[in-house]
Amino acid sequence: MLRSRPVACRRQTVLGLLLGAVAGGAASAAALVGREARAGAVRQPLLISYNDDYAPYSFVDPQLHPQRVQGILPDLLQALLKDLDSVQLEALGLPWRRAQAMVKLGQADGLCTFASDERRQYALFNELPLVELRPHLFFSARHPQRAQLERLRSREDLKAFHLVDQKGNQWAEQVLADFPHVEWTMGHDAVFRMVLAARGDVHVSLSPLVTQWRLKKLAIQAQVMSIPAPYLAANVPFHLGLRQDFPDARQILAHLDRRLAQAGSAALIESIVRPYHSATSS
Repeated sequence: MLRSRPVACRRQTVLGLLLGAVAGGAASAAALVGREARAGAVRQPLLISYNDDYAPYSFVDPQLHPQRVQGILPDLLQALLKDLDSVQLEALGLPWRRAQAMVKLGQADGLCTFASDERRQYALFNELPLVELRPHLFFSARHPQRAQLERLRSREDLKAFHLVDQKGNQWAEQVLADFPHVEWTMGHDAVFRMVLAARGDVHVSLSPLVTQWRLKKLAIQAQVMSIPAPYLAANVPFHLGLRQDFPDARQILAHLDRRLAQAGSAALIESIVRPYHSATSS
């Protein structure tokens, strides 16, 4: 098992990665969240590694806020852990494969995502979901079999089509493992270029909110259709995962679960998520 690096050493490693990422325009710098520490108290830094291109759940806007991770997930953790004085939350935005590797290598402390079998090998996850995503199918509005796609109601029927998905999200790689025709790309934008160019039939999206945000950004909303796909999964829960050797990882995750179980937590989550829904539809 990986041992935790000294804080100073880990800070230098993260700083080096951040400087290189900013120079290449691919990542964000760390941003502090949470409230002030009690006078004289020592707070353990808790560095959460986020996908920098998964709006509105987590993203970095290099033009408006190049050094700040924004989105539903960092906002939720800030609200739910702000009363935990033993840790000081920090956020790091990176391309998703690198963001996960940072935690796996012990250079970051946690991530918010689907608790896949692979991620459970190096991270402990809390029990109650922060958010639940609802899978949908997305396909070209001009697809010659559009009517058939709109009538899909089973996994077996979906297997007849050529699927396109992004490599690395791990949920699709687990759920679609038995599908005969899946092509993996390195990015979300490439997925929709392939679908619109008839180089693939269908994209299985974890969240219509994420996909609609991206379609709006690409200005192709009218060209892509979507339908729910509950036969793949009714919902996909996202949890907080902390590397297994992070001090007090179990206690922090238990604290988060207690907060999520409290009366009023659902209303708090809704108040954070609602503005992002509005931004997608506007």
